Amino acid sequence: MALRREITSRITDLLKENPQGLSITEIVKSGGINRNTAGRYLDNLLVTGQVEMRHFGMAKIYSLSSRMPVSSVLSISSELVLQLDAGLRIVFVNKPFVDLLGTTEKELVGKNIEFSKIPLYFDETYPTILAWIQNGIAGTEFRGDLPVPAKKQVFSCQIVPTVFNHGQKGVSILFEDVTRSRQGEILLRESEEKFRALFNNANDLITLHELDENKQHGHFIEVNDVTCRKLKYTRLELLAMAPRDLVARDFVESIDRIFTTLYEDGHATFETVLVTKDHQRIPVEINAHLFEFKGRRVGLAIIRDITKRKEAEDQLRLMKISIDSAYDEIFWMDMKAHFLYVNDEACRITGYSREELLAMKVYTLDPDFTPARWERSIEDLRKNKKQHLQTRHRRKDGVILDVEISSVYVTRGTEEYAFCFVRDISGRNRIEAALRESEARYRSLSEASQDMIYVIDREDRVLYINQAAADFLRIPAAKAIGLPRSTHFPPEVSRHQHTALQHVFATGLPVRNEGPMNVGGEVRWFDHALVPIMDTEGRIASVLGVSRDITLHIETEQERRQNEQNNRFIAEHSVDIIHRLSPDCVCTYTSPSVTTLLGYTEADVLGKPVLSMIHPDDLPGVVKDIAAIRGSGQDTVTSTFRFRHKDGRYLWFESTTRIIRDASGQVKEFLNISRDITDRKP
Repeated sequence: MALRREITSRITDLLKENPQGLSITEIVKSGGINRNTAGRYLDNLLVTGQVEMRHFGMAKIYSLSSRMPVSSVLSISSELVLQLDAGLRIVFVNKPFVDLLGTTEKELVGKNIEFSKIPLYFDETYPTILAWIQNGIAGTEFRGDLPVPAKKQVFSCQIVPTVFNHGQKGVSILFEDVTRSRQGEILLRESEEKFRALFNNANDLITLHELDENKQHGHFIEVNDVTCRKLKYTRLELLAMAPRDLVARDFVESIDRIFTTLYEDGHATFETVLVTKDHQRIPVEINAHLFEFKGRRVGLAIIRDITKRKEAEDQLRLMKISIDSAYDEIFWMDMKAHFLYVNDEACRITGYSREELLAMKVYTLDPDFTPARWERSIEDLRKNKKQHLQTRHRRKDGVILDVEISSVYVTRGTEEYAFCFVRDISGRNRIEAALRESEARYRSLSEASQDMIYVIDREDRVLYINQAAADFLRIPAAKAIGLPRSTHFPPEVSRHQHTALQHVFATGLPVRNEGPMNVGGEVRWFDHALVPIMDTEGRIASVLGVSRDITLHIETEQERRQNEQNNRFIAEHSVDIIHRLSPDCVCTYTSPSVTTLLGYTEADVLGKPVLSMIHPDDLPGVVKDIAAIRGSGQDTVTSTFRFRHKDGRYLWFESTTRIIRDASGQVKEFLNISRDITDRKP
């Protein structure tokens, strides 16, 4: 139901007359209206802002509002304001809205919104606005954004249900052009998304941490995904920690000093070691900055894992140590023959200090290098990239050294370098000369030897034979070398030789044996010795053989054995006692007749002094006779004496003793033959 204006005026006139305010009872009494009507009209005036209400005890006191009229407020608002009644007629529109539409207030106020320029301006979004308006008239407030694509604008829209002075319902619509702010928000959101993507996808660890009241590093307030992955903590675990909690214990003290620098300068770059959740150590480089964030001073740390860099630095350090400590001399030179680097060995061998060498040129160190030869050498090095030569170096004390140089051509950008590795070969040259001399000497000895000397390789080919071997084979030595060994011997002999050679190659042990060989229809005996020859890597490369003709020795030994057998036969069958005595007359041999004549077994006599068996009265004479042949140079002496029988009797013997001397004339042994002459004694 619409309100009557005269009743509204009657109430407002009463309140004007009573600026201190009236209760509803006083208004009913003075206004000539009932209480329900007064309450309804007062509620409308409260809603429209025309009156104000305050409590005084239990009573409600109403007075005219001292606030500026809503229409006045809406007129000066920078927002776009539009008011419609329940019939969608435009009741009010402010100047910013009029200017937006490019029209006048007269063309808008009093018209139905459908027939104004508003639908044309908002175009396809107008149906949405109309639906919000109808909901507002029904009592539903709305607040939200309204994009207008055709105008490339965005409005913040608020639709508020409204009751006008005369009590009719409607809506108040407020538009605010938020295009720039929304674009800024979009850009900010995109920027934040990009930052977040960069933050979490960076290769480095990135952390933000707060500072406590003592300017000490407080807890982390943000960490990126790499930090969690590298340190093996969850994000929540890290947000409960401080930077100091991640630093290795042996680095904490140095970190405290660095933090002091960070506070003073606002930034610091340093290296330290972080410890992961599973106690692994990670060397890192940290670039830290302090800045203001949301009213707080925070620290930003960009942390780079430098494990590989440290490994590379360690490798470079080891490489430098190895180069500095190398056994060979190492020089780095430019193309103008200046030394750029020399190692310790170069200083030691040449006798110059590093400073002296770096101030020198190649010509000073090498007496054979002139500037012209240097230029030729450099051109060759540029062309072939590598170079190997032998030359000489003059030490600081004037001594000339033979050297072997291996050079490598290196470029870096436009710069050219020669890296030279120099080895002192003076000693090697002396050794090689000595080896050549030794080889010539031993070859001469080999050629002069009466033994056959030869060398056989793993392929069973002849590598060397001396003249004696060549004479034996009846072939020139030069023709024998390179031929298979088996071509020079009968199959049976060759097989035995092959077996012995393969044994040496397989075991690495020398072999020695003796055996006969048919040479030109004559059997001859040889003593063969085979010895392995090693190469520089310790492998058996060939076999050295020495064969000596021992035919005469074998024949002599055979003759000696035959004579010994004959003599043993005679001794064993002789009726006389035959003794062999050491120089001190201890029995080393006795014939079987000692048992027949004296009753002793061989075991009773061997190893015993023979003189103890002679009668005491005869012993001085026997000793005298032995002493006589020792010193006189006589070969034999004959003595007569009594031997004691095993049963205690003494028998007379005639004994002839022959002295055997060695090459120096010393007594080697005595040979004694004793005959029983007891029957001839009275």
